[in-house]
Amino acid sequence: MPADDGAAALRQTGASPLRVGDPRRVGPYAPMALLGSGGMGRVFLARPTDESPGLVAVKVIRPEYSEDPRFRRRFEREAAVHARLRTPHAARLSGTGFDDELLWMATEYLPGFDLAEAVQEGGTLEPAAVWRLVAELGQALADLTVEGIVHRDLKPSNVLLSVRGAHVIDFGIAKAADASAITGTGNRVGTPAYMSPEHLREGLSDTASDVFSLAGTLVYAATGQAPFGDGTGVDVMHRVAFEDPRPEVIAQISTADAELGSLLTACLAKEPELRPTPQELIGAAEARAVLSTWPEPLGGKVLARQRAYEALYRMPVARMTPSASPGGLPPVAPAQTPEHAPAVVEPPLVAADGPTTVPAQARRKPWLITIAGISACAIVAVALLLTRQSPPATDSAKGGATKTVGTAPRGDSSAHVPHSTNGQALPDVDGAAAEERESTTGSALRPSASGSADDQHHDASAPATTPDTSLSPAPSAYSPSSAADTTPWLSECPYYSGNGRTRLGDSGKRVQQVQCMLTKRGYSVGSTGVNGEFGPDTETAVRTFQSDRGLSADGVVAHDTWSALRNTT
Repeated sequence: MPADDGAAALRQTGASPLRVGDPRRVGPYAPMALLGSGGMGRVFLARPTDESPGLVAVKVIRPEYSEDPRFRRRFEREAAVHARLRTPHAARLSGTGFDDELLWMATEYLPGFDLAEAVQEGGTLEPAAVWRLVAELGQALADLTVEGIVHRDLKPSNVLLSVRGAHVIDFGIAKAADASAITGTGNRVGTPAYMSPEHLREGLSDTASDVFSLAGTLVYAATGQAPFGDGTGVDVMHRVAFEDPRPEVIAQISTADAELGSLLTACLAKEPELRPTPQELIGAAEARAVLSTWPEPLGGKVLARQRAYEALYRMPVARMTPSASPGGLPPVAPAQTPEHAPAVVEPPLVAADGPTTVPAQARRKPWLITIAGISACAIVAVALLLTRQSPPATDSAKGGATKTVGTAPRGDSSAHVPHSTNGQALPDVDGAAAEERESTTGSALRPSASGSADDQHHDASAPATTPDTSLSPAPSAYSPSSAADTTPWLSECPYYSGNGRTRLGDSGKRVQQVQCMLTKRGYSVGSTGVNGEFGPDTETAVRTFQSDRGLSADGVVAHDTWSALRNTT
């Protein structure tokens, strides 16, 4: 492909040119363009420096945070859990590190639009598309819950829409910020318009809290408005904590789809135990006709970004543009960009943008002290307002065990922890007991335990294997590997790239992927062939394949079976 075509494809991804001062290397990756900038850092579109194929999204954390030891320890723990996560509805972790004073995390690049961008550019989504979000984002929360993860900052800009579906991104960063000395004891990290009442009032976050935030995100998708109004002021926080959602917004949804309006209203209940669970969201959506493609014009735009990704996937960095710039697009001078990252409710998270190479002493401007003093007054005012109007303590305990955040100084233990715990299965409280329990999950800088509980159950007789969670550079699970040129079950089966459990009675792209790979490997899935329906013939083929590979022949395609299917031999 000519260099001009490469530069055009790079622009089609929606990325912006690199700025003066942007890093030219982050760990084993070479940034090519800027995908976004927020309160916690900047996200770059990058590829491996060894010119191996693949694209990643690399988040470089702002120096104000990366220099804080407590933040780095928490950040490392979040990465350890992220590495274990296996879901098609979240970006796969590719690596993380702290190199040359840059703290970074790389995930697979998912070409698409975030929900905020999609609504702003193409308008609100019809009920059928919102039901698709209910199904897929409900599944995302269910998958996160299995790993003991609470997102904590679910909002429209943290939902990504691609040809593969809807995905949640940026989970774990908010919890790391909560642990930072910069954020300050007692403050909340997040976006007030989408935070749950219990998170705002008491810093409590669990799966039910994420369901509340998801509902606010879905209300935005359907109406273009947050259910309690936008902004970061005390008035928004008060409405979220104590008032009902705006009736005109809910009425707009109910008029178009009464069942959808009722479901979202239930998700916005002030009492966590009254909200539906992620599994109940999935069940409610199953009864609806969920779209298989995004409606136009969104669908066409998403497809264009996917094609740009495919054009760039194997292209060397040097061929992205005729210029000699290693960043793909010519760098430009610093400029302001929209910020969509988590915000500390009080005080502001960070100062303005600045080059990542500026010395630490120069970044700590004297005027920050003045801002801190003003912010301290605001903290007291907000705390008094929310505390004075909080319901009795018994109300906050109805939903089971939850995580108390930022209400007391954290210890300096360097143990490692899931990046949040759901309040249903594994309560997580600040203090020595929690830190001791955290140490069982392993460091983000070394391999973690293999597979999920489901995978180990269904493939119990399989040889012991350890998935690659070492956080070293790895090709995207979605992207074709170099072996795809010679293995038809990799090169000719593009339907699905995740590891979701697939079994008798399922249908869709996961089943198509299983059937295609089995067929290319010489296993018969019946006379109907690759039809996307997991029937008895497909189950028999799966059992035969599992038996041939020494796996538990249960007919369920879980992580170990997916790995075996995608093996090059």
